[in-house]
Amino acid sequence: MSRGSLRGGLYANAIRSGGAQGTFALAVFVLTCLAGAAQADGDAAKGKAAFVRQCAICHTDDKGGDNRFGPNLFGIVGKKAGTVPGFAYTNAFKNRANWEWTEDAIGGWMMFPSTMIPGTAMAVFQGIAERDRDDLVAYLVTLK
Repeated sequence: MSRGSLRGGLYANAIRSGGAQGTFALAVFVLTCLAGAAQADGDAAKGKAAFVRQCAICHTDDKGGDNRFGPNLFGIVGKKAGTVPGFAYTNAFKNRANWEWTEDAIGGWMMFPSTMIPGTAMAVFQGIAERDRDDLVAYLVTLK
């Protein structure tokens, strides 16, 4: 089974079961992280272009940059989720996001934000194309 079909099946199952059950969302998160262990294979230059195309409307990526609809993502890798200063996280995110932003966690979040945290503001985002995910993760890793 390929990574893409595994994630697609997990997403379809989440939709069928309502996706709001905390245990199921956690299981999807863990399986997504395990299935996407090759995040470092991305191209950071392509990731920067993908960031501008898909993420910059809601996020900034410069050191000390402003928060927008989403938090500034500079230095996000290695941070505890929900800790960007000055950003008003949703209650759903504050109550459930208890992980560190690793490469795998970021990749999973990009693919299934509303499955991982039902009620998150990022639920309006339908996820990124899998072909861009590894590149975006590789780019975010460079922001230190």
